[in-house]
This record gives sequence, structure tokens and C-alpha cells, in this order.
Amino acid sequence: MKVHDGMCSQHQRGVSVTWGKVVSLYAVAGALAVDCVRHGHPAMVHTIVDCMGEFVRKSLTSWLKRRGGWVDVTKCVVNTDPSFRSHWLVSAVCAFGHYLKATVLYLLRDT
Repeated sequence: MKVHDGMCSQHQRGVSVTWGKVVSLYAVAGALAVDCVRHGHPAMVHTIVDCMGEFVRKSLTSWLKRRGGWVDVTKCVVNTDPSFRSHWLVSAVCAFGHYLKATVLYLLRDT
């Protein structure tokens, strides 16, 4: 919650939002969610998901609309190295995958 509050206060002070910051936020949230599940606190994943959704809804919606939505992230990728593994978007997708994996683990824990 403190990270969310800090990001919101920076956003309100005029600190610019960038795709790098958005991707980093999802990477941190995904890693935190995985860590919570690994340490026996899967209930926290729901809180992380809710906080991320609330942050996007309150703080990023207008920014995303101005850029044409989530697809715009692909436009900011400049890749000088043709190898697939060096592409930062691969890292972002992997981080988001960890976030989704933790969410699924949390949802399936009762079944």
C-alpha cells in the first residue's frame, strides 16, 4: 500500500508516467505476489491484485487512453540487438507471467 501511495503522490506532483515505470511496477507486484505465495501468505496476492487494479483505475486510465491503450507499450521498444533474449519486452512479459502465476496459485489454493 505504501508503494501505491508513494506512486500516487508522485503522480499528483507532476512526476511523469512512462512505460518503463509502469512495467517496473508490474514486475515488482509480480515478484511480491510470488514471494507471498512462496512464504505461505497467498491471501496477500488478492490484496496486491486489488491494489494494482485500483492504481491503474485511479492513476493510469487517462494516461493509457491518451496513448491508445496497453498496445502502445510496443511502440516504445527500440531494439538494437536482434537477439530475442536481449529484448526488454521479453523481461516485462516474464514478470507479468510471474504476476499471473501467483494470482492463479492463489485462486487455485482452495480447490
